[in-house]
Amino acid sequence: MTRNLSASWNAAHNHGQCPQARRLLRAAAALALAALLAACGKSAEERITETAISAASGQKVEVERDGDQMTFKTGDGEMRVASGESLRLPDDFPDDVYLPGDYQVRSVLEVSGTRVLSLSAEGKAMDLFAEAREAMQASGWKQTMAMQHDADNAMLAFEKDARNAVVSINGDADGQVQIGLQLRERQ
Repeated sequence: MTRNLSASWNAAHNHGQCPQARRLLRAAAALALAALLAACGKSAEERITETAISAASGQKVEVERDGDQMTFKTGDGEMRVASGESLRLPDDFPDDVYLPGDYQVRSVLEVSGTRVLSLSAEGKAMDLFAEAREAMQASGWKQTMAMQHDADNAMLAFEKDARNAVVSINGDADGQVQIGLQLRERQ
């Protein structure tokens, strides 16, 4: 029985029937190669990340790191990701989008006309839900959806001009609330 399973495994993987295994092997080989090669002006972390993402995606990927932010560039565009204990709100963040009174930015992702932020704040989830709804509508946003899962989890969706916004609110028993903001430019 073991022999038959082993033969089936080898046959499947040696004859191209398992593309995941080939991709994994290519990515592992690329990581090993990246660790051996040195490129001027880039950290080992950037070189390894570029090589791994390029191997997994099949595209050339350039990675740049600046403090808590990483930028990934391909022929299709770029994506910026930042995470850390206390990040700054992006300088060009729109002033007509709800932000709680006292918050910390935990992560920022920007890609192709979409921006996703994760914030943390203290309070009660449903109080922040009501505050977000009121603030967005007062700023000219039209509510398109409201959903409450339970007393600590809710979501709102809005549209304004050529933009969409989703606000998700998730509270916990300790009074910490995670707020997700997703902003998208409609094409």
